[in-house]
Amino acid sequence: MADSVELLLDPPSETFLLEDWAALEAAGLPNQSRHLSFSNSPHITLAAAGRIDDRYDAFLACAAQDGPTGLVTAGFLVFPTRRKYVLARQVIGSDALTGLHRRIWAALDGVEDPVPTTVPGAWTPHITLGHGLTADQLAAALGILRDRPAEGLRAGAVRRWDAQEKQLVLLGGGGAGAAASGDVRAE
Repeated sequence: MADSVELLLDPPSETFLLEDWAALEAAGLPNQSRHLSFSNSPHITLAAAGRIDDRYDAFLACAAQDGPTGLVTAGFLVFPTRRKYVLARQVIGSDALTGLHRRIWAALDGVEDPVPTTVPGAWTPHITLGHGLTADQLAAALGILRDRPAEGLRAGAVRRWDAQEKQLVLLGGGGAGAAASGDVRAE
């Protein structure tokens, strides 16, 4: 499992995405609400690699400052996997968002085993709604969600997920309400 750096959403924006998850759950379709980890929340993955440990935190915290505030969704994305699909909301790569992405990767200079789909030039900003959908489930999910309009969202803090230690580290960003730095550990 890879470590990651993620951009969270502010509470009203998170609620909008949780409503997508709930609509899929009510229909009995695969969705992110079924992922029961304490770390599960709507987010945009900015970077992922085999190991992103605390030696990067100071650099990442600096990179997280002056990130985007407004985010815009623009419909849905479908990512194929071996025999199933991932459904996500596309997020428009504004100058502020792509700038944050570039700064995060500059802060991770030298990180080993980067996940190729998260590096600059290959990254597609999105918020995952569900994974493991069959073609029929994907069609049903799109039928349920298609009338939910594209939504203007607001960014929250940036965090680092340490998969080995099962630890979240808030790095900052996200305006006045974001923590500058701190740990959130699994109990």
